[in-house]
Amino acid sequence: MSPHKLIIYSDFICHFCYIGKINAERIQVQYPEIELEWREFELHPEGQPDPNQTYMKQAYENVKMLAEKFDINMKPEVLTDVTSDSRKALLGFEYANEQGKGSAYHEEVFKAYWVEGRDISKDDILVAIAEDIGLPEKEFTEAIYSETYLAKLKSSIREAHQAGITGVPTYVYGDYQTVGAQPVSQLQRMIDAQHEKDELEKPQNNLSCGPEGC
Repeated sequence: MSPHKLIIYSDFICHFCYIGKINAERIQVQYPEIELEWREFELHPEGQPDPNQTYMKQAYENVKMLAEKFDINMKPEVLTDVTSDSRKALLGFEYANEQGKGSAYHEEVFKAYWVEGRDISKDDILVAIAEDIGLPEKEFTEAIYSETYLAKLKSSIREAHQAGITGVPTYVYGDYQTVGAQPVSQLQRMIDAQHEKDELEKPQNNLSCGPEGC
């Protein structure tokens, strides 16, 4: 049986999602046959929360702690200093994915925000990323203001809700799913459990005899 895709629902401005992204890529090293599939989920359609809220200050401390725990290079201060809205970045992903550049775009936007501390709600930042990965400026700019791509994004998010996705990151592998910035060991357990289930469900070519003979 061919391996399942490891589907990951995420939002660029979600700190747990960036940590989850790195750990998903680390698990792929152990299972190189597994393909990662990114699906976008708009965490704050109303816009990023006020950076002065107590929640954001606590999130900063959580990111700092988890980045050290998982040995991940990232800037937790974007939560209080940058606080980007992700809508246009997500629309850009819809376009990039359609052009076969979804993974490259996904990588560069995450890096721009969490590693370089750039504001991914700004057109010039997103356009520069698009051009770097070979997407045309004019078409990309039109896409991030397009009602067509907004409808696609909303449809993707609606499908995620219908699938029971309520928080990010959420990892789905076959019949199993787990939520949160999971360590590599937890992702490994989920994948192994599905592989064991697949083996048990394989048709058994048992040798037997019947009325017609053996």
